[in-house]
Amino acid sequence: MEKRFLRISSPGLSNIAWRERKKQALFSWFKRSIGYETFLEQNKLQYKILRGEVYEIDFGTNIGSELNERHYAVVIHNSDIDAQNIVVVPLTTKKHYSYMNAIELGVLEGVKTNEISYAKISQIRTVDKARIYLRPLMNIETKKPTGKQIGPVSRLSKEQFDQVIKGLNNLINCGISK
Repeated sequence: MEKRFLRISSPGLSNIAWRERKKQALFSWFKRSIGYETFLEQNKLQYKILRGEVYEIDFGTNIGSELNERHYAVVIHNSDIDAQNIVVVPLTTKKHYSYMNAIELGVLEGVKTNEISYAKISQIRTVDKARIYLRPLMNIETKKPTGKQIGPVSRLSKEQFDQVIKGLNNLINCGISK
């Protein structure tokens, strides 16, 4: 019988330290999940989100090399007011050899970095609108409204968005003869 899965231990950590780290991550995930569920019980998120818009998304705690924590992401399809989920492609500024399916987008205005952004098309995800990180609408120090509107931090140009869609099509159709 062929072994398909191998158990991999964490280098440099004892089994006890590894288990403790996993317990802390699980507790953090559980606490965050309860916070989201409580928020959703008390709020109905009703706003439109348009394809090509870039938001900061809390991807949460995931497993292995899956995307974790907050990252910018581009919305792939329009989401009407009542839809609770959106499909996104995460963005990163780190070019890595394993990102063969990363699309270079250049420097994005509104994103908190002056580095080149890459769309990680191989990590396309569906997320709840509750995962969108909305910056406070009140100034913390003055307790006065900031005047900022809720909305995307950036938008891809038509050319940039077309590159992402082309990359997704290539990823999906890889190996299919025409």
